[in-house]
Amino acid sequence: MPAEEPNIYALDSAYKPFPTFEEWRARTVVDTTRWDRYNALIKSVPQRSSQEALKRALEIAKRAAAIDTGAIEGLYEVDKGFTYTVAFETTAWELALAHKGENVKPLFEAQLNAYDYVLSLATQAEPISEAAIRVLHEEICKAQATYRVVTAVGPQEQPLPKGQYKLHPNHVRTRKGTDHSYAPVDITPAEMDRLVRELRSAPFLDAHPVLQAAYAHYGLVVIHPFADGNGRVARALASTFTYRSISMPIVILSEHKETYLNALENADLGDYQKFVDFILLRSLDTIQLVYESVRGVSSRNPIEIAREFQKLYLTKGGYTQDEVDASGQELIKVVADEFGKRIKEIETPKLHGTQSLIPANYISQVPTHRVPLGGGKALNVNLHSDRPASAKIARNFGLLVPKDAGAEDDIQLRALPQGEEFVARLDELRPTVSGTLFIRVSIFVERTIGEMLSELKTLAERESLNSR
Repeated sequence: MPAEEPNIYALDSAYKPFPTFEEWRARTVVDTTRWDRYNALIKSVPQRSSQEALKRALEIAKRAAAIDTGAIEGLYEVDKGFTYTVAFETTAWELALAHKGENVKPLFEAQLNAYDYVLSLATQAEPISEAAIRVLHEEICKAQATYRVVTAVGPQEQPLPKGQYKLHPNHVRTRKGTDHSYAPVDITPAEMDRLVRELRSAPFLDAHPVLQAAYAHYGLVVIHPFADGNGRVARALASTFTYRSISMPIVILSEHKETYLNALENADLGDYQKFVDFILLRSLDTIQLVYESVRGVSSRNPIEIAREFQKLYLTKGGYTQDEVDASGQELIKVVADEFGKRIKEIETPKLHGTQSLIPANYISQVPTHRVPLGGGKALNVNLHSDRPASAKIARNFGLLVPKDAGAEDDIQLRALPQGEEFVARLDELRPTVSGTLFIRVSIFVERTIGEMLSELKTLAERESLNSR
């Protein structure tokens, strides 16, 4: 069965007009101590940051207000991450908008333009007029073609008249299931005229901006002059007065919706203070948002700094320090393996040899080179002979790698404590060990083994003579 049609006459007669501003002011108070303390932050901004940073921070606040005002009305859904992405225009913010639906971007852009219009009204210091409020409605609803109307036969979509006062009653069923009355159609123009006169009165113009914003917002939603979009218009209109005072809008996020509606319901019961407190808190939130945004804009982007930080670990050739060290380890291993092979070729029952890689403490004597980050590693080569011609000799080679390696820079094996060196370019070791390097290593090892054997033979001959 069709739903029972509400009694329009009863709802019209139940309309409770918004209070005069004098009554509103008499029953409310603004915590000016907190307001002044927070505003002191903004007043310090020009000394601490550039005006460009402040401009960017104010743009972030405006975008946050614009994206969430539609979400409060249920036109689309947002979450903290989405609001942040759109407000800060982070990477792929337009893609995030597109994922919400094809209508979301036009709605957001219309709402953003409406806040620009409000800013223009504020900076030009023009008195609020009915014409300006109708233009604001037209701007903020520009992307909305229809609105939903609950009729006796169910919900219907009807064309939304923009910039025009309502032609049909727009009383609503509240979230608590009760009917709420707004201004009847026939007295809406008169009520809007009365609201505008209040907004242009001397007591109103002398009042605190939070009190002004809360009153203007509440007066408009009590009248509900338009077929749809009244909440969006009220929030934008309220921002006119904070724009005039502190050059920023009031950011009311979707997450505040429950507290927001509760404060409005309390105002309907005559407790205006809760709504004034709500507007104050959201204004202070906005001040903090702008302040932190200024500081954030003024500082370097952490991602950019992190990328630059990584360059500290890259050499001029584009190698990481770990890659350079790994190349050094590969060189010392190739040389150690070649020593092991040659030692096996010369060993006899009386002549022995060993080679091993051992940790070692040494420092670089070469300004352009360093010890590997994991610590010094030495190649120890030993040759010794048995009695009666017993003798032994050793060579130790330390590994040094270039501090700022290019492909043409060399890795060094240096005889310790000081002595000859064997070098290999990085491009001989990366990405693989070159054949030429293998040949050079073989020649180096053969020569070194030959020199060691010659010295060992001299020592062994001396020992043999002494033992006779």
